[in-house]
Amino acid sequence: MNNSMSCSGGRWCTRADALLGVEGIHVSSVAATGAGLLLHIETGDDLAGCTDCGVVAVGHGRRQVRLHDIPCFGRPVRLLWAKRVWRCPDPDCPRSTFTEEHPLAGPRAKLTARAVAWATDALQRFDTSVSALAHQLGVSWHTTWDAIKTEAARRIATASRLTGVNALGVDEHVWSHTGPPGSGMVTGIVDHTRDAKGVVHARLLDLVPGGSGKAYADWLKNAARNSLPASKRRRLIRSAVTRTQSATNYPKPSPSWTPSTS
Repeated sequence: MNNSMSCSGGRWCTRADALLGVEGIHVSSVAATGAGLLLHIETGDDLAGCTDCGVVAVGHGRRQVRLHDIPCFGRPVRLLWAKRVWRCPDPDCPRSTFTEEHPLAGPRAKLTARAVAWATDALQRFDTSVSALAHQLGVSWHTTWDAIKTEAARRIATASRLTGVNALGVDEHVWSHTGPPGSGMVTGIVDHTRDAKGVVHARLLDLVPGGSGKAYADWLKNAARNSLPASKRRRLIRSAVTRTQSATNYPKPSPSWTPSTS
């Protein structure tokens, strides 16, 4: 039997490194478990300077950090990172020990940075849910949503996110089915820009409270102020105002309706 599918007997598996695809991170072992794939990883750094004084630090052991990464081969992936701990040998330095850092994940993170980006992209571009993404990642709904919420807020604050948008779609949706009629409505703003081949790749841009043209117009006045050309924004606002004026108001609660006290 040949050994073409096996890694050489070195410290790391180069083939597994290639599959993981994270620069500076190496795979020392891979195991299949009932919960998915478990990868033992570490960096290749053998030299580090103190983050305070710059003196060459000495090794002070490792600590195990568990992370959840993007799924692979239809299974959740967990990373067990043997994270290096360094000690500053300078007795006058206020920094005694410190832990190595890598773009793979920030301090106290539960998901890798690319897993967060993957989940946020999926929620933005595809017909999926937080629950489905949490299942694929092998974590709880709250862990997934907390990470997505932070990343989504960062993306929304980026002024260039609407660059190139030349067509918008509006989708009114009942977000909450409790409370007075119409009170749980939100308006979804969707990018319907066509690519060079004329194909639309729908991208969710925002969700705003309310289910009328006014919600759409207010979004255009604020969120799109610095991203869409003024002429295009005015045209879209006029369309939204016309829609508001011609739309039928949501039905008011009937006299028999009373708020739930349960």
